[in-house]
Amino acid sequence: MGTMTAPRRRLGLAPTTIHVESMDRTDLVIAALTRCRDIETVLGLYGFDDDDTCRRIGWHMAAMTGTDFRIGRRLLQLLSKDGYLLPPKEFRLSRVTEPTEMEMYQAPFIQPYRIELWQSGSTPAEWRVNGSVYHAEWPPRIWSRLLYLHREKSMALTNDGWVRLGRRM
Repeated sequence: MGTMTAPRRRLGLAPTTIHVESMDRTDLVIAALTRCRDIETVLGLYGFDDDDTCRRIGWHMAAMTGTDFRIGRRLLQLLSKDGYLLPPKEFRLSRVTEPTEMEMYQAPFIQPYRIELWQSGSTPAEWRVNGSVYHAEWPPRIWSRLLYLHREKSMALTNDGWVRLGRRM
């Protein structure tokens, strides 16, 4: 329980934290509009029922920190087909987009793996890859920043180098 929650409850006031994971799509959009009052102007929004508008709100909120980030990430998860959130197709933090033959051969195999949109404290959000590594020269677990996701080859370029992706968690 947070330090401010207990005194608020004793006074009969609602806690200040919101539980993003229990909110539905409509509640998340309302929370985003309430917390970020200029979102309509910034994104040029007129209607809030279609998936594209909700996705734009989600990405806008996910670019922030704290509860705003969690609202955006949860909204994007609800809009994804299978509940797994992946970076957009155009996502690229690296100029290198193709692994060499040697990199493909030497890349460790990660299974099961997860790709997460991660944020902590005041640092901006970033994509991370984590999972169990099967390679003699790598540590048994990876938690690395994603630089590029090569969907066709099931590989990811991370801060630690290229990795092959197996089954998702």
